[in-house]
Amino acid sequence: MCRLFGMISNAPTNAAKYLVDVECSMLVQSRIDPDRLQSDGWGIGYYAHDLPSVVKSEKPVHSEAERYRSVSLAASSRIVISHIRAASNPRGLPRERLISPENSQPFHHGRFLFAHNGTVNLPDEVAELLGDYKAMVKGINDSEIYFWFLVKELEAGRNVSVALLDFEDTLRDLWDKCSSRHPDKKRPYVGLNVIFSDGRRLYAYCRYAKEDERSTSICIRDRPVFQMSYLPGIPLVIASEALTRNDGWLPIKNGQLLRAEAKDGTVDYVIEDLLGASRMD
Repeated sequence: MCRLFGMISNAPTNAAKYLVDVECSMLVQSRIDPDRLQSDGWGIGYYAHDLPSVVKSEKPVHSEAERYRSVSLAASSRIVISHIRAASNPRGLPRERLISPENSQPFHHGRFLFAHNGTVNLPDEVAELLGDYKAMVKGINDSEIYFWFLVKELEAGRNVSVALLDFEDTLRDLWDKCSSRHPDKKRPYVGLNVIFSDGRRLYAYCRYAKEDERSTSICIRDRPVFQMSYLPGIPLVIASEALTRNDGWLPIKNGQLLRAEAKDGTVDYVIEDLLGASRMD
């Protein structure tokens, strides 16, 4: 599984402390567990003049630690998103086809910046529903299909909550219709966790199936691997798991969407439960 990070502050700030320096930083998470190395690329995205700027690499971040530090120091912004990749492969492609800068995250378009942890098991079927946005897909990462689906929904005027729920509903509908064509798969997705920004707000959505609770987080190992964490304050920090042990990290639980916005000298946030009890699985 990949590693996600997001930070929002009320003034330009770099995220090097959390990406590189603390005990369970993104860099540490990439290499601390030999059985779960994050070796398939990395990226850092931030806003410059209100538009996303992204630096990406297809190389293992733990082999480019100094470059990762350098980029993290230079990426001073009110909103920063980083992604470290362990490549998913729902199409069963040769590994060398999966690894490229185009397939590394975050993805961006217009004012949108996006990173995903999980696997979309029906990327080609979803791509057929993208309309004109299908031509925008640059790589073969299933996460990029997720991204363009959300962009399509948002540019059609839907809000983030509706777009996220529409994506899961679409996956379930497609699964009902075509699961027989995928006998090697058991479900339409494994993890729909995202950190996302429209340049003004930072969003984090945690969504996974109950069977995924059997694995623990990579560094501190105290929570399910897909349960996200956040640290309120200035800045407000979100990650796939807590980056330090004792600073008051809180969970973003399955089905919850965190929205954060910097205003009036602080960072306000709310957490919404997008899924009713009948939809939790």
